Amino acid sequence: MNKKDQMTVENFVSTGMDLETLYSCFPDFSREEIAEIYNNYKNNEASSNDDSTGMSINCS
Repeated sequence: MNKKDQMTVENFVSTGMDLETLYSCFPDFSREEIAEIYNNYKNNEASSNDDSTGMSINCS
């Protein structure tokens, strides 16, 4: 999987898509690669939430 494909999968993960749905959306990619990208994204998201200052901004 090239970098552009990885970024596309990450974008889908960032919208809240679950792993099973990702498998369905990207049948040409191996499940292992998709799971790795999913887990890396979720782990990075969790660690960035741990470092937050507790401030949220609503830009609507």
